[in-house]
Amino acid sequence: MNIDIEKKNIVQWVQNLTDEKIIEKILALKDNTQISSFEKKLIDEGLRDIKEGNLYSHEEVKESFKTRFSKK
Repeated sequence: MNIDIEKKNIVQWVQNLTDEKIIEKILALKDNTQISSFEKKLIDEGLRDIKEGNLYSHEEVKESFKTRFSKK
């Protein structure tokens, strides 16, 4: 598949649309593929933690959950 050709085909198809329901569906799809400002903030915080070395190994996380949720 040539992505550039497919994008041009989609643009041409959208330009010729007259059905409002299809346009609404396309807009809804567009809205659902973008991240919110809250999601972006969380991603940026995670990336900052990685840069600062604030990380836990998989084993450390498993042990933490095991300790926290084990029956007493």
